Amino acid sequence: MIDVLTLTVELDIRSHYFYGRYRKLERGIPQTKWPCRACKGRGCEKCDFTGLQYKSSVQGLIGDPLLEMFGSKEHAFHGMGREDIDVRCLGRGRPFVMEMKKPVKRNIDAAVILEAINSSANGSIEVSDIRPSNRSEVVRVKDTPAEKSYTIRYKIEAITESEFDTLTQVMEVPANNQDRNKRRKNHHRRKKPEPEPEPEAEVDYSGMKKAELVELCLEKGLAKSGTKDVLIERLSSFKEATMPLPDPDYVMEIMTNLQGCTLAQRTPERVAHRRADKIRKRKVLETSHPSIEVDADGNMVAEFSLRCESGTYVKETVHGDSGRTQPSIASLIKAKCTVEWLDVADIHAD
Repeated sequence: MIDVLTLTVELDIRSHYFYGRYRKLERGIPQTKWPCRACKGRGCEKCDFTGLQYKSSVQGLIGDPLLEMFGSKEHAFHGMGREDIDVRCLGRGRPFVMEMKKPVKRNIDAAVILEAINSSANGSIEVSDIRPSNRSEVVRVKDTPAEKSYTIRYKIEAITESEFDTLTQVMEVPANNQDRNKRRKNHHRRKKPEPEPEPEAEVDYSGMKKAELVELCLEKGLAKSGTKDVLIERLSSFKEATMPLPDPDYVMEIMTNLQGCTLAQRTPERVAHRRADKIRKRKVLETSHPSIEVDADGNMVAEFSLRCESGTYVKETVHGDSGRTQPSIASLIKAKCTVEWLDVADIHAD
């Protein structure tokens, strides 16, 4: 661009784009670079003056080895969705477009790019299908609603009646959800989150009258007879009974019959800062390879594969997210389900 008034020339260099697929073979790697929470990316002792919350990312592992090759100073990553930091991405890999900003060189062979990325990644990720791309494909990749296949493993434990009631409570989004909106605004303004409320202290039964203790015993289904000391001892040692564990064959049946089920999923708290709080309908298209075993601690552990519509919260499909996903495996088998790991098995696109 030439400014005839100031007699200056500015060069607006177009970015260079290339398409590919990546397989994330290790857990603990985010998709894009995360600024350090302590210093907001400026660099501090906590992040070893890198400005990053995590030293490694899929974006960095792909783009950093190419900066010198293209003569660029920075890059941008555009993926077809994203997986959680603790989730591997296997199969054919996730489609992406890498944008090299203000490159000096452009005509670099795809095989050279692929070799540079894979050799420097040391097995953390692996890329394939590298080819030249353009800006319009960025829009296509980011907007494609691709179905995905997953494999998930979870532990099954006993649940109390009150915990089960939470899993099956009526789901609705409050009309004026002030607390959630406040947390979302604070995240974008990079304000520190408000401290979690302290857990309630244990009830001091010794300061209560006997009539109050009798009433509490009746509420909890306990015997009301005895002296005040007996009632206090009874209440102090009370633990809510758990429901019986489901039969393994029944769990297998539930995993199989989840195929074709339409889920109602309210936005999980863990993504509240970047997703609107609403209830979405998502369908489980297919389930396969269910299995159950008993681990070294005697716990029942289940595993199965499922194919879902784009945008399905898969972990929540299993553990129920305190009733924000219905139905869930946990609500159907009447047990607590703790996800041990999740893998993206394939992304059905391109």
